[in-house]
Amino acid sequence: YALLYSGGLKIYSTQDPKIQSIADEVIANPDNYPGGTVFLLNYQLSIKGSDGKTHNYSSEMMERWLKETGNGRNLLYRSQDSANAAIDQFKSAMLSETGGEVLAENIHLVPQPQVSVTIEDQHTGYVVAVVGGRGNKEASRTLNRATDTVRQPGSTFKIVSTYAPALDAAGLTLATVIKDAPFYYTNGRQVRNWYGESYRGLTSLRTAIEQSMNVIAVKTLTWITPQLGFDYLKKFGFTTLVDHEEIGGRVYSDIQQTMALGGLTKGVKNIELNAAFASIADGGVYIKPKLYTKIVDHDGNVLLDNTDPKGTQILKPTTAYLLTSAMEDVVTKGTGKSVNFGKTPIAGKTGTTSKNNDVWFAGYSNYYTATTWVGYDDNTKLGKGQTSLAKVLWKGIMSKIHEDLPSSNFEKPDGIVEMTVCSKSGKLPIAGLCDATLKKEIFAKDTVPTDPCDVHYSGSICAYSGAVANDYCPFHMQGVFTLDPVEAPSLAQGSGRKSANSEYETDAEGRQRVVRKRCEHDLAFWSQPNVESKLAQEFLQVLLRNGYPQNDATVALAAQNAQAALQAYYNGTLASFSMITAPAAATSEPGAGDVADPNAQTTNPNTADTTATPAAAAGAAAADPNAQAAPTQGAEQGAGTAQVPGQ
Repeated sequence: YALLYSGGLKIYSTQDPKIQSIADEVIANPDNYPGGTVFLLNYQLSIKGSDGKTHNYSSEMMERWLKETGNGRNLLYRSQDSANAAIDQFKSAMLSETGGEVLAENIHLVPQPQVSVTIEDQHTGYVVAVVGGRGNKEASRTLNRATDTVRQPGSTFKIVSTYAPALDAAGLTLATVIKDAPFYYTNGRQVRNWYGESYRGLTSLRTAIEQSMNVIAVKTLTWITPQLGFDYLKKFGFTTLVDHEEIGGRVYSDIQQTMALGGLTKGVKNIELNAAFASIADGGVYIKPKLYTKIVDHDGNVLLDNTDPKGTQILKPTTAYLLTSAMEDVVTKGTGKSVNFGKTPIAGKTGTTSKNNDVWFAGYSNYYTATTWVGYDDNTKLGKGQTSLAKVLWKGIMSKIHEDLPSSNFEKPDGIVEMTVCSKSGKLPIAGLCDATLKKEIFAKDTVPTDPCDVHYSGSICAYSGAVANDYCPFHMQGVFTLDPVEAPSLAQGSGRKSANSEYETDAEGRQRVVRKRCEHDLAFWSQPNVESKLAQEFLQVLLRNGYPQNDATVALAAQNAQAALQAYYNGTLASFSMITAPAAATSEPGAGDVADPNAQTTNPNTADTTATPAAAAGAAAADPNAQAAPTQGAEQGAGTAQVPGQ
């Protein structure tokens, strides 16, 4: 303080005046807000009552009075006149109530929705521009939403909380395939995709990033464990995360499955989220964002030097490049394709919280990293025409910044290799089975797949369950099938419902292995006292799935098949057993005609998704070649109650 007031200090800012001017101009342009602008009233009133006491009233008290009296729902107004009318109503009521007079009054209208922007040169850590909000600055120290405010980050967080650690430390690749299907947090609550109740089946991590798929993100974090994701978030420099904290008698922790979707106890700051993406842009090097380069006294002595660009390598350069490659897809054909401009390569990620309270876009070129946020200060839901604002503002700013900059490609580091894999499994293709599903993908050389495809399966399958057939299966069908991939033990255990298609076992060394689940028709199945009744029900389900009508004739046919299968078991002839089908003349019901192979093209919605290409004759199930090693199970915690984000 003595230096400051005796001779003054010089603070050299990292701000680039040209870039700051561009950001300010884009943010201030009303044409960028097609949904219009409303104003949030910030109001304080002091009244000296007839009793001589001072009565103070806040915005919250005014809002509560408006709701209780039916004069309004919130403090958002289309104009200053409408805000003043509400103020007059409230003020008049309080004056009447206290019998006093106004001592002081403060009226402040803040345009909504609000915004924040951070732009950083990722190679130095210099923050070249910051926008803390919209509207006229009415005080020297006002709220800066870029550096001070915490908000839920939505799906932008998938990159840093989940996919970065998955690729960097858990052995997963952009080709790793996970099934987009109903999935439940450990507390039993269902994970929802932003695009509704539909699911897209077998999906690579690259596509999951491109399309911002929620189920795949949560499954991935469950696979690698939330603890690993949390450890990486600390490396990325986030300071508002909650490890374990008691608030109001409740214990909170961000080490949850919901962390994959940005569901946090408090939220994150724009400047810190931007710095995390800047780390990826700079080859995995984290540099704490800098707002000044140095501070000198009036004699020119350097008191603080902040110019050193040295950072910390928190990701492998190969991991950073893989993430960049996937996020290039986001802006060329995914949820962020509207931000593209010119020929400059860019990469980035969209973010939307489930109730549209916050929208984000975080992305970068080879020059700068920028993050835009849009939302209401009072958490009002963004309306129609406002949910794309973060992308509109990001593109408006970054396109102008790059107008005079030459196009620059992202540099590929050593250790990146390209391989052809099966797109359904992400593993080595099997000739004759995977020919129609080949694709090229890039890998870090130490994570290239070495196992053969375990999705395309040639052998015997159970037409009832869709699982690989046991040797004693009466529903066996020979052919080439598409099966669900086996899942890691941590993923199976981390779900509120057990996986239908995989199990795991522990070997002599204590390592867990995932094995393909076979159908239930083993020796134990046949030893059940009610086996004939159970078989009849299963045969009935297969017949109904193949177009037979729900009637007594079909029930009788199912019972006939159950008796025949049981006899084949006793005779040791199950390997050659075939279902009995009703001739066309046996029933007048439509759909009950002779079906050459009623087991073909069947799926059980409760188990594996199979697509059958039946062979001529069914035989005993072949040995399953698909068992594979799985990652060691890690610590898990249940999901929290955070909102489910969108894109």
